[in-house]
Amino acid sequence: MIGSPPSPALRDDDLSGYRSLFENAVEGIYRTTPDGRYLDANPALARIYGYDDPAEMIAGLTDIARDLYVNPADRDRFKESLDRDSVVRNFEARVHGKDRNVIWISENARAVRNAEGRVLCYEGTVQDISERKRAEDSLRLAAAVFETVGEAIVVTDSDHVVLAVNTAFERITGWAAVEVVGRPYDLFAVEMIGFAEIEETWRRAATGGPWSGESWARRKNADPFPTALAVTAIAGEDSGADRYVLLLRDITSHRRNEQRIRFHASHDSLTRLANRRTVMEALADAIIRAERNGERLAVLYMDVNRFKDINDSFGHAVGDELLRQVARRLKACVRSSDIIGRLGGDEFAVVLPTVADHGTAKVCIDKVLYAFAEPFVIDELELFSSTSIGVALYPDDADNAESLLSRADAAMYHAKRNGHPFSCFDIDMNRQVAERVNLENDLRHALADGQFQLAYQPKVDVVLGGIIGAEALIRWTHPERGPVSPALFIPVAERAGLIGAIDDWVLEQACAQMARWRAAGLCLPSISVNLSPAQFHDGRLKDKVKAALARSGLSPFMLELEITETMMASDVDRAIEILGQLTAMGVKVSLDDFGTGYSSLAYLKLFPVTTLKIDRTFVDDLPDDTKDGAIIASVIALAANLNFAVIAEGVETQGQADFLAECGCTAMQGYLFSRPVDAEAFGRLLESGVPALAGARQACLV
Repeated sequence: MIGSPPSPALRDDDLSGYRSLFENAVEGIYRTTPDGRYLDANPALARIYGYDDPAEMIAGLTDIARDLYVNPADRDRFKESLDRDSVVRNFEARVHGKDRNVIWISENARAVRNAEGRVLCYEGTVQDISERKRAEDSLRLAAAVFETVGEAIVVTDSDHVVLAVNTAFERITGWAAVEVVGRPYDLFAVEMIGFAEIEETWRRAATGGPWSGESWARRKNADPFPTALAVTAIAGEDSGADRYVLLLRDITSHRRNEQRIRFHASHDSLTRLANRRTVMEALADAIIRAERNGERLAVLYMDVNRFKDINDSFGHAVGDELLRQVARRLKACVRSSDIIGRLGGDEFAVVLPTVADHGTAKVCIDKVLYAFAEPFVIDELELFSSTSIGVALYPDDADNAESLLSRADAAMYHAKRNGHPFSCFDIDMNRQVAERVNLENDLRHALADGQFQLAYQPKVDVVLGGIIGAEALIRWTHPERGPVSPALFIPVAERAGLIGAIDDWVLEQACAQMARWRAAGLCLPSISVNLSPAQFHDGRLKDKVKAALARSGLSPFMLELEITETMMASDVDRAIEILGQLTAMGVKVSLDDFGTGYSSLAYLKLFPVTTLKIDRTFVDDLPDDTKDGAIIASVIALAANLNFAVIAEGVETQGQADFLAECGCTAMQGYLFSRPVDAEAFGRLLESGVPALAGARQACLV
């Protein structure tokens, strides 16, 4: 019995040998009293607990249960089991060392009893198992990680035969562990990788340290999928690769996100066509190929006519859908080798990589024009829109991508301005483009620098003999260019998005000037202001008109707003709603250029307008042109039947005035009576009357 008193039969040399074994044992050996005090302990036990010798340990641990065990309840439970019999018991527990550090021990002990069965003492052996416990914890942690990590883990032997896989592997690949363990890893290979590449991966992992990169694997259903793969070789006893650990992560979604990011970086998100940057890159590449092969290429630059009106009238959702439908139609008009993209807004480009001349490009243009002939159906709305197309050729018109696109844009602008469906670039357009750009830059400073003025042209009644109104017309005097024609700068302002601010300024100035004339005692029944499509479809129009009237103190019935038929053609119902809001305020509305637009007579009765304005194109050839005369007579009769007032513009001769008066139109406007003049000169007209009016009135009364 370990630590028990020597038997009387033992010789002295036996005792000496027993003590030597006790003192030199690698395991700790002890004997304690039943109440937990050390009777004896060997040096190994002292070392386990961090003491220099057993005597120091015995003196320091007066109560083992209290001073030694991290959890004294562990010792109490073990003592209870020892007290039941004299069988050797084993248990593991955490104990405190000398420095209060925690040590794991494994203890084998028994109770020593006398003849009557009373416990005399406890004796046993102790081993430090801290390292083993740490290793077990590491193994448990590794096992937990192995099973719970999100990445698939595969362990193979040196021959690449699968030894183990984790749950993530089963989930990602669809293979069960029992289906793959014992089979070669090549089972998951895909043809697109190739066995040579796979072998190279193994070799590099075995000789060059851990290998990582991207590869492909195969699911159980044979679907390939991209993976982020890491391979680590585990060395065996002979220092060669004994095991391989492979970590696989399914990067399908990552690849998909990368593709999505690349797509959105190179494509327009609305139409899914190539964006401007991609078009320019593709055009530059196409030019290089054309130069190498001695070929021509063509660029078609196009925009959607009346898109802004449709977008403003029906909202951005309808405008976006219109652009999507335009994109689909354009794609149907081009070849697979052609390049099509959205440049921004309502502007698109098509690059035809190989063309012989303009005639070849005309084939594509005809397809596009035909595609636009059909109505666009959006949310039960039937919308009609056309396109303007500009064409430029390489190398005829330019030798680089930027210049070629710019010249196609110039040709498109020329087509739009002249009412043509398409136009081919010529060198004169280059000058026009530069002029337009310079004009746009100057126009941006004109409003802030006070370069705009208003001119006023009187509206007269040749029978009553007085001025019945004035039309406010914007004029631009450039500090270097001098007077700039509205026919020149208004389209530029519309294209540059400046027309809204200019229109608001005109409305404010006209109302303020009308108020000043009336404050000076000058009688002027009303003043009229032209509305642009952008201003008419501005959702804040009613509020802007109300604010201008309030600031000037002008009564609403003194303001007349002139609109055109084409402004209402895109959305008649919305136009009627807007007109209703204006007339409900007391503002008068005049339908300008009547007869030249696209409105249906069926809608005319629904428009809450007060006046029809006969366009000057019908007046110019009076009284000689019988057809114009018939049209004017019809319009005047129509206005009378609908209870509209009627006025003719562009009256320049007495013969025109006489014819109009005979037909029943006595309200007129034109050079016969006065050119547009500034506010001061118009004030004098109000004071003295229009010089030509007396003669006109006399002629009408004869």
